[in-house]
Amino acid sequence: MGKMKLKKKADSATSDFIISWKKTNSIIAGIFTLIVISALPLVFRDYYFDILRVKYAFYYGTVLLMLAVTLIVAIIYIRIDNRLYKWANMKQICKGLTLRSLRKCDWAMIIFIITVAVSTFQSEYIYESFWGNEGRYMGLFLFLLYGASYFIISRFLSFRQWYLDAFLAAGMIACIIGILQYFKIDPIGFKAEIDPREYRMFTSTIGNINTYTSYLALISGMAVVLFTIEKNIYRRIWYLFNVIVSLFALITGISDNVYLALLALYGLLPLYLFSNIKGVKKYILLLAILFTEFQITGYINKRFSAHVLGIDGIFDIIAEFEYLAYLVILLWGAAVCLYIWDAHLSKKGAIRKERNTGRWIWLGVIVCAALSVCYALYDVNIAGNTERYGSLKTYLFIDDNWGTHRWYIWRIGMESYEKFPLIHKIFGYGPDTFGIITVQNYYEEMKSRYHEIFDSAHNEYLQYLITIGIAGLAAYLSLLFTSIVQMLRSSKKTPALMAIVFALVCYGAQAAVNISIPIVSPIMMTLLMIGVSVDRRADQS
Repeated sequence: MGKMKLKKKADSATSDFIISWKKTNSIIAGIFTLIVISALPLVFRDYYFDILRVKYAFYYGTVLLMLAVTLIVAIIYIRIDNRLYKWANMKQICKGLTLRSLRKCDWAMIIFIITVAVSTFQSEYIYESFWGNEGRYMGLFLFLLYGASYFIISRFLSFRQWYLDAFLAAGMIACIIGILQYFKIDPIGFKAEIDPREYRMFTSTIGNINTYTSYLALISGMAVVLFTIEKNIYRRIWYLFNVIVSLFALITGISDNVYLALLALYGLLPLYLFSNIKGVKKYILLLAILFTEFQITGYINKRFSAHVLGIDGIFDIIAEFEYLAYLVILLWGAAVCLYIWDAHLSKKGAIRKERNTGRWIWLGVIVCAALSVCYALYDVNIAGNTERYGSLKTYLFIDDNWGTHRWYIWRIGMESYEKFPLIHKIFGYGPDTFGIITVQNYYEEMKSRYHEIFDSAHNEYLQYLITIGIAGLAAYLSLLFTSIVQMLRSSKKTPALMAIVFALVCYGAQAAVNISIPIVSPIMMTLLMIGVSVDRRADQS
């Protein structure tokens, strides 16, 4: 009996020791996660002049510090374990470190980092591939930081919804600054010394308007979903405020890239919401808010044109739609009716079952819409019926000038990829070496046609295909897919994870025409890490 009591006491001490270590690591992971998602978007030094370098240095400094602190804590606990427990805790921890403990998303991250490393060391430009100094600092070094922080945050972070609130709070500051700048009000002098030719191209504390768009895609995707799932009235008001401000910031952000994020958000949201009347009413309300903001912004642009930067492109098509006012009235009327009807059903105590009918109908709508777009592209570019589509022809007719020269960039990128030897087709030319490729092969053509040098594909997926190859692109897509699947599974117990899912989906949609740089991509990756940190113990058992 005495031996049994001693053994139980030893087991209890061992358990307490491991719990203490995990709690310490959880605090470390939580602090540094908050720094990345809430401080990185706002940090700057010399306004826009060195904003990429400053945010990149801030991120790698944060991660390296997190690694150092985690290592120091580990050394302290290991020494205590050796002195007091004769390595009992380390033996127990090592037993749990098996390949079976790794989830699919963990393997995807490991394979992704390995493929980027292989891409780097098989490149003719190893130094440039490691640091990304000839591009946007998206070299192997940054990806190694992603891998290290992934396994710390996904293993040790204790998820709390207020992490997402902190992310949104920082986003609101960035959004409000961007909105004020649209109205030619520069609250902290960001644009005081900027070149007048670039005045419209930079905004908020993020930088280039396209980078700003990718950040706002995360903010709006998260805010919208949190609003739809929140039950507490005060938090719901907070999320509604985030929805209104972030959507207005998206619209006044000027970049057309925003519409891919909005299309993904509003196009896929019904697949989540359309299981009952509550979901339908919230979706109609969100539609009403969006189109109301389009109408208000259009009115402001006409009435106070001298006091705003102005927007063109797709915004003009929406704002000048002759029936927009009637559509707004119809949406608000439908929203009010649905809210009254739902309140009536609640008062009667009616039982409303979850049904997938609405989701299947909406899926049919998505398929029909996709087929219509494909037909329109065929009709314009092959059949030659350009004039049939009015102002939309600018977006449907594809040539080298399409999308602010994006089609030209994509074309020369794919032409370069086709000429690669097999090893480069598999593992790419080296991380962030797109600029090296284009300068070597198309320098004179770029300068003569567009007076520019294109150092990025302006398509995150094509960029990865060319720089880290088909293996790297497949690994990256696998990481996104397996992480989202993991979050969908965990969202049954933690619905707030759906907000991260939609944030990632919105980011992924706009990434098809945008650049990945270490201003927003570390934030996106950290949100992914937060999402997969939930229910890790249950998943590993």
